[in-house]
Amino acid sequence: MLGGTGMARADTAEIPKRFLLTERAAIAGPLMEDEEWWEISTSLSRQLELNPCRRKGKPRDGRVAMRTITYSNSAPSGSSEQLVLYGNTKSAHAALRKLRTDLTRCPKQAMPKGSPGSRFGYVGKPLRVADEALFVAGYFYNKGKREPDPSELVVVARRGTALFLYTDIGNGLEAGKKIVGQAKKMAKKVCDLSRVCG
Repeated sequence: MLGGTGMARADTAEIPKRFLLTERAAIAGPLMEDEEWWEISTSLSRQLELNPCRRKGKPRDGRVAMRTITYSNSAPSGSSEQLVLYGNTKSAHAALRKLRTDLTRCPKQAMPKGSPGSRFGYVGKPLRVADEALFVAGYFYNKGKREPDPSELVVVARRGTALFLYTDIGNGLEAGKKIVGQAKKMAKKVCDLSRVCG
């Protein structure tokens, strides 16, 4: 770290195995075969779990390490946890700023025929977690009218050079408290990693 700027390179950044909050459960596997599914990915080319504009292709945003854990079940519902480490604080901040911009740029996306709504869009607001954060709710829209309950909730937060996301699909507003709590835990935990919090 040079002069406490938070701009130090983190090219040697690593995310230890079992570091993510849901990782032990994911490694253990489903409790009910054929009804639950876990996936663990370390791909740097994966999109962020919040992707309002449905971007494709390989992101080139300065990330140096990444782990994504997704869970789904036959309910159907699901959740995910994603931790992304960037080479410096500036890149991590820029990634979150881009998400904020995308929430405005792509407020509603058309849905395929047969979906619960004709369009889908996100609404975000600031959240007091870590250095900066957003609480985002995703809604289906029918004939321009928003469904009363969100179908997806997302917390995205940044601490130093780390960006972390927690999502929940299909469990309604009551799941918000859970994912906010997870983000608060990770906001403290990421400082155990080298070069994240300075």
